[in-house]
Amino acid sequence: MEEFLGQAGVGLSGDQQKMLLEILHKTTGENYFIGKKKRKSDGVKFVQIIMDNYNYLSEINYLSNSQKAFLLDLVPYVEFKTNILIERKEKDSDEISVNAATPTYLAKKLNRERGKVSRMMNDLMKLGILAVAESGMTTEDGRVCTSRTWFINPHIMCCSAKDDVDKATQRIFQKSLRNFKVEGSSKKHKLPIYLF
Repeated sequence: MEEFLGQAGVGLSGDQQKMLLEILHKTTGENYFIGKKKRKSDGVKFVQIIMDNYNYLSEINYLSNSQKAFLLDLVPYVEFKTNILIERKEKDSDEISVNAATPTYLAKKLNRERGKVSRMMNDLMKLGILAVAESGMTTEDGRVCTSRTWFINPHIMCCSAKDDVDKATQRIFQKSLRNFKVEGSSKKHKLPIYLF
């Protein structure tokens, strides 16, 4: 046993780790696991911009400057994994929002006119950047979408691991931004990168 524990300083094999956990369980009756200490950056909220795609859309003038600015304003409201635009709780609250963000909510938070926000969202929907879920669609996390649940295209901005985008979100954007045209041109375009 002493020899076994002495090896802990230089690392343990998988079998040794398993044996140590079994000894701890038999000794204490508790279940233990081997984990790592959290880093300061663990739990930091983020949204990844898929740079090659965003840059490509900028180069071909697919989005106006006001549309690009609006997209950046939406970053704090993108839900992890689903890419649903959601209402954010106040900073002091530990609650997680279950409400999908409406144009009225976003207009208030962004200090913009509701009509302009609604038009911008509808324009971005026509361009394949935003989408509205069908009523009753359920995400992998169990969120049931209302008829006006807004999603942001993860091929442009992704709030999850790039290979772990929610299946419902994938279905919504499966055909989005493929062989698309820029207004005033007949040339068809494809994004440089598709996550799914």
